[in-house]
Amino acid sequence: MPDQPGVDGYAVHLPAYALHDNRLDTADPPRPGGPVRGVAAFDEDAVTMAVEALRSVAVDHPVREQVLFGTTSAPYEAKTSAGVVHAALGLDPAVGAVDLRGHRCGATAVDLVVRSGAAAVLADLRTTRPGAPDELAQGDAAAAFVGGGTRAAALLARAGHTTEILERWRLPGERHDRVWDERFTADVLVTAGLDTARRAMAAASLDTVDEVVVSSSNARAAAALRRALRGSGVDVRVERATGFTGAAHPALLLAAALDESQPGRTILLLSATEGADAFVWRAGAGVRSARAGRSVRDQLAARRPVGYGRYLRWRGLLDVQGPARPASPAPASPAMFRRAGWKYRLEASRCDACGNLTSPPGRVCASCGTASTGQPTAKVSLRDKVARVVSATRDHLTTMPEPEVVIVVADVDGGGRLTTYATDVAPDDVTVGMPMTPTFRRLWTTDSIHNYFWKLRPVPVPDPPVEGQH
Repeated sequence: MPDQPGVDGYAVHLPAYALHDNRLDTADPPRPGGPVRGVAAFDEDAVTMAVEALRSVAVDHPVREQVLFGTTSAPYEAKTSAGVVHAALGLDPAVGAVDLRGHRCGATAVDLVVRSGAAAVLADLRTTRPGAPDELAQGDAAAAFVGGGTRAAALLARAGHTTEILERWRLPGERHDRVWDERFTADVLVTAGLDTARRAMAAASLDTVDEVVVSSSNARAAAALRRALRGSGVDVRVERATGFTGAAHPALLLAAALDESQPGRTILLLSATEGADAFVWRAGAGVRSARAGRSVRDQLAARRPVGYGRYLRWRGLLDVQGPARPASPAPASPAMFRRAGWKYRLEASRCDACGNLTSPPGRVCASCGTASTGQPTAKVSLRDKVARVVSATRDHLTTMPEPEVVIVVADVDGGGRLTTYATDVAPDDVTVGMPMTPTFRRLWTTDSIHNYFWKLRPVPVPDPPVEGQH
């Protein structure tokens, strides 16, 4: 357990797409100034977004204790989804992998991380019925935090308040949340939130803080709490650009506040869902360098708009006729287990004779033809490498919910070659020589088995340097 609870590092993953308009009839005028929701691509889910967030922060903060994965949209029931995240990050088998479920699990995970020094990643893919009143107010995102230090923030105090209330729920086998009238549940959550915030502030011996961020599954409650606590607005700005991101939302808003904070500033994080959780933080001396990957602001600015019809196809909410081809085969458990190094960690084998890499790994070197002598060959992960496109082929008969996808062959910097799908890029924009980086995605689902593997996406444009950040 760390000497002082806190957050040592953090990262956020926001999908590359945003939905601005959900009108079924485009003859109606759009609502000006309405909310925007973040949209995960058709090959993303809670697990793949979790991998993207946690892999960024795990580079500088190796996960040695435990990884907690919180979500309300796990791709499997009964099976531990954190195990897939664990495999994709190549964590030591001694590191535990634990699932947390429910809208309140985001605040619970943050609390467990700062107290134990573990790592937590919160991710959600939010889906409503088409045209639902809060369709644009829900969104997809992931955020990861690593404890064990206070470089990003030190926890000064916390308080909790549990209330059993039927506010937002979903029965097993159902896809969409059910929501009670928010006018009633808002009053309950506001009462719990204000009481919890007051007790946390008292425990921290503070009368005021420099920043207030409020997360709530109830929009009416969030607005009332922000007015009462005089929030400064960073949470409103982010939420209107992403929507409520479920289990990830408290961590996402805290990350956005830390992005813009300075050492010594105090932050109140209040999450009002099935009760309330309040955390009082002091930004650490290294807050300007604690973030891994791009800031929330820059990821929002880099998103591309997605049309409503395309979004509905991606989510499987619009049944359209695809090519007359059989479904892709389901992966088999023995093969996935035996090839886990390639499938999850994207490992290549290094030749003992010439030193070149062969991918997928094999007994015979692809460069010099030397066969291994039976001894295990050295493995090198290509997961964090840059690959440059050698050729690109368009598939117009794909069974994926897109009219066409691009299959690329790319040479990896430092050795190795990858043949896989391109993602987060328009087919016309894929060019020979384009630098791309691996990203963990879902290829397809057949016979209730999700087939995960690595695709290639364009290398993100780096953020401008931040003062004090290395």
